[in-house]
Amino acid sequence: MFPPPISISMRRLNVLLVEDDADARALYGYMLALAGYRVKAVSNGLEAFAEIQVNRPDVIVTDISMPVLSGLDLIVAVRANDELADLPVVAITSFGESLREEARAAGATDAIDKPIELARMREVIDAAVSRPPAPFVSGVIEGELE
Repeated sequence: MFPPPISISMRRLNVLLVEDDADARALYGYMLALAGYRVKAVSNGLEAFAEIQVNRPDVIVTDISMPVLSGLDLIVAVRANDELADLPVVAITSFGESLREEARAAGATDAIDKPIELARMREVIDAAVSRPPAPFVSGVIEGELE
């Protein structure tokens, strides 16, 4: 089921999509555009961090498990940067509750499981941009010191 069309008066959010799998990146990009978002897609956290420096999005939607710079590392980098710390970040994963909790501990605003339904993605993104950023305590992901 598709969400209702975007209102003309509604401000279109700029979403930075970070996904290493090309097919998933194309699918999620299409889903986000269909929901009315403006989408810029990149393939890893390093590309995302570079893009954020040039064009700050309204929200980041990032896969967690990626080469080069993982989604968790991207979240930590965003939260550690004073100019970006308030940027909403939604983590997406296919590894369930433990990785969703790890993403939240790293500072993700929210986290959702793959496969992603359009209505759920839109609900989570809209909620993420409406609330304050997740607290960032130390930048250390639980278990990292053990």
